[in-house]
Amino acid sequence: MKRLVLYILMLVAGFPLFGQETTVPTDAEARLAVLFDSLKNCQTDSLKHDISRRIERTLKTELEEPASFYKSFASLPFLGKVTSSDNKVRVYTWSYPLSDKTYGYGGFVQRLPKRKGRKADVVQLKVKSKAFVPANSKRVNVNDWYGALYYKVIPVKRRRDVYYVLLGWGGNNVASSFKVIDVLTFNGKSAYLGKLVLKTKRKTLQRFVLEHSAEAKVALSYEKELNMIVFDHLVPTEPVFTGVYSHYGPDFTYDAFELDGNVWVFVENIDVKNKE
Repeated sequence: MKRLVLYILMLVAGFPLFGQETTVPTDAEARLAVLFDSLKNCQTDSLKHDISRRIERTLKTELEEPASFYKSFASLPFLGKVTSSDNKVRVYTWSYPLSDKTYGYGGFVQRLPKRKGRKADVVQLKVKSKAFVPANSKRVNVNDWYGALYYKVIPVKRRRDVYYVLLGWGGNNVASSFKVIDVLTFNGKSAYLGKLVLKTKRKTLQRFVLEHSAEAKVALSYEKELNMIVFDHLVPTEPVFTGVYSHYGPDFTYDAFELDGNVWVFVENIDVKNKE
């Protein structure tokens, strides 16, 4: 009887049960909604950066609360929220346009608390000065983040080696944008971006970046049934533009990285019809 009463009280109070997502807004979420609305309508870069920093402070406090991992944050449409399929990691990102046609970014990585009632581990993704297109060969510190909006988190576990593949989009400038396959790893409460698990014919990469014309639409998706990350093959519009990525776009063929153990092996010119 006592358990039944407790269960009913938890439902009324809006607490998540058994990993269930809750949509009950908090005071902090209401403040965040106002801040995101201000960020959307603000006209000056300096004020946009200031509002984004206020969002960071408010959101960090909210995400440290144990129950926040299960919140939908449904009232915050301009906050990107994506959860890993193992329900252990959530990534939050947002962006805002700047006057020079580049973007500002903010972000957090949240890990499910190992014990109920404890604060969640929260790692902030910080753009140090200005967003940039990351290199394929360098590990990135979360305190010097390049800036992106992540839309997929793929857990990979092989014995004790656990990491998360992130798929994302970044707006570089008026001429080019990029899609990115990055790798998130944890060391205690610290997090890093980049891991040597993406194998091409020539080398093994920390991440894989597809920079392209800002006007081009480029596909990058995880196909679970194929165990592949599939993406458009990019080429320059003319040979003279080789290496000038603002002139790159899809040629309507597709490449992929296929999971093999705990590494992803590059596969060229795949038949996307096999997905059906």
